[in-house]
Amino acid sequence: MAGVFYFSPALLWAAQMLLELFRAPVLRVTPSAEPQEGKPVTLSCQTKLPLQRSSARLLFSFYKDGRTMRSRGPSSEFQIPTVSEAHSGSYWCEAATEDNQVWKQSPKLEIRVQGPSRSAAPTTLTPAPQKPDAPETTSTKPPGPLPPLSTPSSKDPDSFSPLQGPDPHLYHQMGVLLKQIQDMRVLLGHLVIELRDLSSHLKLETTKGPTKHE
Repeated sequence: MAGVFYFSPALLWAAQMLLELFRAPVLRVTPSAEPQEGKPVTLSCQTKLPLQRSSARLLFSFYKDGRTMRSRGPSSEFQIPTVSEAHSGSYWCEAATEDNQVWKQSPKLEIRVQGPSRSAAPTTLTPAPQKPDAPETTSTKPPGPLPPLSTPSSKDPDSFSPLQGPDPHLYHQMGVLLKQIQDMRVLLGHLVIELRDLSSHLKLETTKGPTKHE
């Protein structure tokens, strides 16, 4: 009968064996499909060959969002050393024979990379209450010498321990401040002496008065 094709049982059996050469692969992701950002991820294209065709060799490819991540290769795994949010997307893999006569794709797998953990709540700093400014007082009395710094005694039970000693930097700053105050007092002393000399000289000039010429 015209238009009718007849396939022999042997041809149909060979075609069926070719199609059933291996199962459709399944894409697996380790450790999970929602990895943390910065962690490594491994994609595995898993399929199984029948025992009678165990010597056959398959080549594997990996895809993401329609783009090829790795072309055909003998390894069924693809590793991403450090994932980021840019690695989120739809992935699938493909297994094919070396002669490319049989190739099968896996179902798509969605991978969503999670950002850094934000479990720790951010600490908020509250400003310390400010004390009102003390009114300025003016004093004509020169400041007296500073009292000597008290040094802790070993007999004093309230003296500081080696773990809570005074800050050596503070001692250095206090020493510098004391020296500056002493220098200012010396300069003020010289200034007072010069003012006294100038005052006595002016008094002497005024007592003499202008010289009269006959």
